[in-house]
Amino acid sequence: MNRPEISIRPARPSRDEGVHFARYMNLAAEGGFRKMFGRRFEEIVSSAYLEPNHDLSYETALFAEASDQIVGMISGYTAEQYRGFDKSVVDRLAGRSRLRISLIYAMIAPMMRFLHTYNDGDFYVEFLSVDDTFRGQGIGYRLLAAMEACGQKSGSSHFAIDVARKNDGARRLYERYGFVAHDYWPRTRLMRPTVLRLTKPLLESEIQYSE
Repeated sequence: MNRPEISIRPARPSRDEGVHFARYMNLAAEGGFRKMFGRRFEEIVSSAYLEPNHDLSYETALFAEASDQIVGMISGYTAEQYRGFDKSVVDRLAGRSRLRISLIYAMIAPMMRFLHTYNDGDFYVEFLSVDDTFRGQGIGYRLLAAMEACGQKSGSSHFAIDVARKNDGARRLYERYGFVAHDYWPRTRLMRPTVLRLTKPLLESEIQYSE
């Protein structure tokens, strides 16, 4: 049976695509965001997705499609973009879920500070996820290549991504792509690292993606 042709394209500001973004975001975090946001998770994130100038905006995302069906997503931005992002969007849209989000965020604040600390010149991949039924077809690799092209176009010097130490499948993909361990969290001898930051130099190339 022939595999469907895969195309990579920029995300569009629509509510339906915002729901896809929310689901892939949660899948990439192994369900962590749904726990943080509660039952209104998709509503909050898909609303935030429609707004510009923040890390959950449609502006940060690329989708993979197979036969006009969305099958994967990647999102990313430069360190400089992140510093200029509006950090109030989710809080403003959370409504009655604001307290829940704030309490859980406070519990994991040290890890979140690590995740959202970037070096000058970094182009950071925040979320990468592919539908289970389409894994093993090179879609994750192609999404990385498409986002790397965005990083090169931005003038960034390094590609960066975080991965859970126990996520062997994702680590293998990133290492095959050329990422190497650069930092880790927590930085203590009392605990084994749970999160690794991987980086890769952004070199000039002919990497492109189809729209």
